[in-house]
Amino acid sequence: MRKSLLALSILLLAPASYAEPATQTDEAAIRAAVLDYFHGQGQGSIERLNRAFAVEHASMVGVMRADDGKESLRAWKDMREPLANWSKEPNPAAPDRDGEVLGMQVTDGRIATVTFRSTDRFYDALTLVKIDGEWKIVAKVFVRQ
Repeated sequence: MRKSLLALSILLLAPASYAEPATQTDEAAIRAAVLDYFHGQGQGSIERLNRAFAVEHASMVGVMRADDGKESLRAWKDMREPLANWSKEPNPAAPDRDGEVLGMQVTDGRIATVTFRSTDRFYDALTLVKIDGEWKIVAKVFVRQ
């Protein structure tokens, strides 16, 4: 009886978890959006970047480092300018690029968070939402490695 009450107490006091494993279809679509961002930036492809981001609604925050080493935050509330800049010139050249999804969590089948390592230069935390059956990046936070 005591063990049952203890187990019940633990269950009642434990925080509820709404994260669920992604379906294979959703996981593939999330990875495709993230890779469209990564390769779109590397190839200078505005088509891939537009496919990856909810362009008019997405935002980005980065930890920037000045020449003196001091860090500060910079925010972009509109991704149109960064995406246009990324599409002007491949960055860096394709042979030097590699990246990988380090983690993915899907909640309620409609929101996902992805941690991504980009070419030994940046770590990205990406938030994606599923709207009208498509996964789109709506927020990007990055830090230099």
